[in-house]
Amino acid sequence: MQQRKKRKKVFDMDYEKREAPISLIDADSAFGDWDKKELHTRSTYFLLNGVPEFSVNQKEDGRLRLLAADKDFYAAKAMGLTMLTVRVYQFSANNAEVFSCVEKLKTGGLGALEEGYIMQRLIKEFSMTQDDVASLIGKSRPAVANTMRLLTLVPEVVGLIESGKLSAGHARTLVKVPQSQQRAFAEEAIRRGFSVREMERAVKAFLTPPEVIEQEQQAKAVAKSAELKAFVERMRRVFGTKVSLIGNDKKGRIYIDYYATEDLYRFEELLDIIEQNK
Repeated sequence: MQQRKKRKKVFDMDYEKREAPISLIDADSAFGDWDKKELHTRSTYFLLNGVPEFSVNQKEDGRLRLLAADKDFYAAKAMGLTMLTVRVYQFSANNAEVFSCVEKLKTGGLGALEEGYIMQRLIKEFSMTQDDVASLIGKSRPAVANTMRLLTLVPEVVGLIESGKLSAGHARTLVKVPQSQQRAFAEEAIRRGFSVREMERAVKAFLTPPEVIEQEQQAKAVAKSAELKAFVERMRRVFGTKVSLIGNDKKGRIYIDYYATEDLYRFEELLDIIEQNK
């Protein structure tokens, strides 16, 4: 029996909850890095629902390093608050970085690319696997892998994602496309306003050999033909007469033959039944 791979041991998560002066807390980002309208929106939310607790790490100089939720921190600061409820951890510098990365991924609000960069950092700098990252942030390994695949796209496509011109969903469809064609695909999708589903179909058509596409179309045609044949046979049994069809699954004509007045009466009775069941 194959042994399950052991997960990386999570560091000590003990913390002390207390009130701390907001002036004592240092964030990795600056106030100017955040959109003022977004900060105002978060401040309004806090006024109605309360200010959250913040995770910080105790520094050797006595100050506190904010480990996540920078935008919320500056929104609280913009409200004029002088004290915050904090959870104070005693992490080593290395563990503080890991915790900060994990919290940013767990709390959400990041773009897909930013998530991918953080996941990549956890793997490269802290010797984690995709399974480790998935376990820490509460996602599946395929979800982590799909996010990180965005980082394999050519810089031009990455730039389109960062600028908001191309969504992460559209970009994920391009991962299997040769890098020499990725930019052209992305720009064409933007120009034509493709949905993600349309983008998937376009990529599939590009990657699938013509002969395979032809075989798939023929198989679909045969299946539709079989369905129509079965439908005509069913009508023959119900109407008790000859029924013929000219056309395909999209349009055509159906002919119902009758050979005596009794046939017409029978058709009329069937129509009465259908109308009564409407």
